Amino acid sequence: MRRCSEGRVERGHGVLRGRASALLAALIALGGCVTKAQQEVSRIQGIAAASAPVLDACWAHAVASPPHQALKGKMGDNSDALTLAMKTNAEKATPEEAAQMLSLQWNYLAPCRKIALESAGKVHPAIVAVLAESYAKAEANSANLVAYKISWGEFVTENQAIVNQRRAELLAAGESIQRSLSESK
Repeated sequence: MRRCSEGRVERGHGVLRGRASALLAALIALGGCVTKAQQEVSRIQGIAAASAPVLDACWAHAVASPPHQALKGKMGDNSDALTLAMKTNAEKATPEEAAQMLSLQWNYLAPCRKIALESAGKVHPAIVAVLAESYAKAEANSANLVAYKISWGEFVTENQAIVNQRRAELLAAGESIQRSLSESK
């Protein structure tokens, strides 16, 4: 393994000219000084930085979609924006609302979930497992709503619980990944 003092940047020989080339050579030389854990953190941060704008745009598109806008009064913009009236709504979905929910699921949420799972797959299998399980629960919850088995209040309350559980499990998975990286220094 190369020690940090062994990496040298030769300049002025026509091989590396200009600041960008010198910076690149210095980064390559210092690459041997970075621990595997630091490299893994950088890799994960790069994935997050590349994926975040795509995911954010997808979720924003879903929220702006006609079916979401039509159902917004029943379920809010997200699980953090629920009113007491939404949580206690004993009405079941109408056939029109059920169709809108299916459209929202298939045409807007499913593509975003796919992007999130693909991105998570580049990070760590534990993240994929958390998201896949959570998305399956959310889809089952939606299926119960469109099958007229549960009310809107039950739907949004369960959805909020699913989101909260996903957040907690993602946090735990992240902490576990971080611990394993710290131990591998």
